[in-house]
Amino acid sequence: MPKIVIIADDLTGANATSVLLAKQGFKSATFTNLNKYNPDKNENLDVISISTDSRAIDKDMAFNRVSKVVKFFQDQDVKFYCKRIDSTLRGNIGAEIDGVLSGLADDTIAIVVSAFPSSGRICIGDYLIVNQLPLEKTDVAKDPKTPVLHSKVTDIIKSQTKEKVGHIELAKVLKGCRVIKNELIEEVKAGSRIIVVDAITDEDIMEIAKAVKEANLKFVSVDPGPFTAALAKVLFEANENKTNKKVMCVIGSVTNLTRRQVEELRRTYPTFFVEVDTEKLLYHNTGNEEMDRAVELITRGIDKANIIGLITTNGEKDVLDLKKIAHELSITEDEISQIIASSIGKITKRVLDIAGSTIGGLFTTGGDITVSICNEIGAVGIEVLDEVLPLAVYGKIKDGKYNYISIVTKGGMIGDERAIIKCIDYMLSRLSN
Repeated sequence: MPKIVIIADDLTGANATSVLLAKQGFKSATFTNLNKYNPDKNENLDVISISTDSRAIDKDMAFNRVSKVVKFFQDQDVKFYCKRIDSTLRGNIGAEIDGVLSGLADDTIAIVVSAFPSSGRICIGDYLIVNQLPLEKTDVAKDPKTPVLHSKVTDIIKSQTKEKVGHIELAKVLKGCRVIKNELIEEVKAGSRIIVVDAITDEDIMEIAKAVKEANLKFVSVDPGPFTAALAKVLFEANENKTNKKVMCVIGSVTNLTRRQVEELRRTYPTFFVEVDTEKLLYHNTGNEEMDRAVELITRGIDKANIIGLITTNGEKDVLDLKKIAHELSITEDEISQIIASSIGKITKRVLDIAGSTIGGLFTTGGDITVSICNEIGAVGIEVLDEVLPLAVYGKIKDGKYNYISIVTKGGMIGDERAIIKCIDYMLSRLSN
């Protein structure tokens, strides 16, 4: 029996929100229409996502398709509905919100959080800003089927709904959960049944979710995904914990791009990384001691986050002068790289040995590092199963002690600043399902 029912106006949106919940451990599935969904065969699902394919149709037809979904599930113990909307507010948003509310209790409200910070969508002053441009200044204004010619969220919804629409400004949101809760209650007292709430960060969205829980209101979430995911996390904390698997990151690349990618990852996910002093790995009197230190710190902090691991540089100052060290040790620069990679591989194996099944997958950057890890754990290679992004692949370790553990590997110069986040998102989705 589903805890959450997502009603999306297209299949892409249905999948996009489902995967956010899947990464939290919810068993999720998307259905193209109600005729494809058999309750008896899907009792184990936590999240049901239905595409009504209603973005570009007549508003009355859109209302009917959405209300039909709510009616279908009305006798089941659904904890809350999500009306998934396009991240650029295309389609019959107001009519579809009305369609959801029409099948629920009269005191149910729709809370609209249109922000999707990780995709460059923020809402400030009731205006949706997309990659620093007002919505009406983006290509969505030229959409051949469903153009959006305004940037003010409440005006867009008001033009399509029969319900009263309220707004909670960013100044209130920034004051946190308690203030947001009071504002929600005041809007309800004022007769607003649809409430638009500003947000510019994922932290803002989480505070709104906490406020909804504290206010103890009957609600529908209306958003492109992040708000629904935050509500699920707040309302069903135990669900997330029961299926958590750690991802161990082994980040050996020393490029500036990789460091920016790591910083973006840290801003998006709670992480626990240990920096390895690679220079110490090169000397007999300090190498083993540095490996022991890294292994102890990582394994001791393994419960601090789901994204754990090691990095070799935090900044430009940490990058070794290979030419100087090679001259000092009378070896080649390539031999230095091999010693470091081999040591990183040994650290990784020892952490895996200690952590056991706690770690569900590996993420690696740098070809030498990946090869070294495979060698240390006795793998013959990687069975490549999918492309996460160009020159970043998902696969399974072949043979050895950790046969068939999941791995995503990426080159150090590959992708934009969010490339590691995309790899981790992909890995978590795979582990959750």
